Amino acid sequence: MIFSVLISSLSKRTRNTVKLTSAPSKISIIFSNDLFIRIGTYSNRHYWLVDSVKIYCIEGNRIKLHFLKDAVRLEYESRQEQLVLANHMLDTFKCSVVTLSFYNGMMTEEAWEFMKMIKQRRLSICSLGYHIDSESTEFIPRVLDECTEVTDTIYIKTIFPEDFFYTPPRPFKAKELRLWRTTNWFKLENSLSCHEVSIELGRSSNRTAQDYNSFLTIWMDSDAPLQKLTYHSIQEPEYRTIMNALGNQGTKRVIDVYWTEVTRRDKSEFFINACFCNAYSICIYKKQAYLEMLRKDEERALAKNLANNLRVRELQ
Repeated sequence: MIFSVLISSLSKRTRNTVKLTSAPSKISIIFSNDLFIRIGTYSNRHYWLVDSVKIYCIEGNRIKLHFLKDAVRLEYESRQEQLVLANHMLDTFKCSVVTLSFYNGMMTEEAWEFMKMIKQRRLSICSLGYHIDSESTEFIPRVLDECTEVTDTIYIKTIFPEDFFYTPPRPFKAKELRLWRTTNWFKLENSLSCHEVSIELGRSSNRTAQDYNSFLTIWMDSDAPLQKLTYHSIQEPEYRTIMNALGNQGTKRVIDVYWTEVTRRDKSEFFINACFCNAYSICIYKKQAYLEMLRKDEERALAKNLANNLRVRELQ
């Protein structure tokens, strides 16, 4: 197992050789009550399939590790031991990209400190999952400031205090932004730099018709990167408010029971997919994203038909 070999007591010469010959492009680090580190992108498929358990002395700390396929898990002993192991793995593997996930069990201040450490190492965070509920707002803005540097995906599923609002110091770099649970803290205009955004509204949403009208006009009048915006878990009054705001943008044409096309005065178009399943959801596509979706749907349909035809021939 690659982790077991690397964590063993290596000579300095051997350790340098390992750094040069074992260079995964990405490491995933997940903090909760346990610490989970995996080569490549995070997956919970093998989270509990332990191959072996061994005890190592790492930087003077006696640490009991559970080894999995291409992964290692440290069951909760202390946050200090988790940080020692995480730093050890980053020293051992010569990767340039990291994915991070923080869950309840870790403090917001600790998450911020670890993100700063990643930045000091000049590593890139390509994906960040943040799931820490906090009643204190002292360190939340600092974590979110670091989030603006994440390159691919930001997933925030947490409860922030009701009076918390955030303004980023710079546009988000991430291509995809997903916000769940409490989201009133997030100003819609701050999503324009992302390619795809998903926001849960829910019962606590306090956005007004003016908020939606203003944002949609700013978005549709711009050449911002945002191509697809999804609102989830919408209550019926707010659903009507959003649909009215979308209708105010131009002339609507119903495509089918789920899809509507809106043509604006400047002849630009966008497309709305609205449906109900336990709660309302609305997906808004700019034309480029809509055409790309149709192309992928067509490719999947062709692949499915081809697979079905091959099965029929095999049975003949």
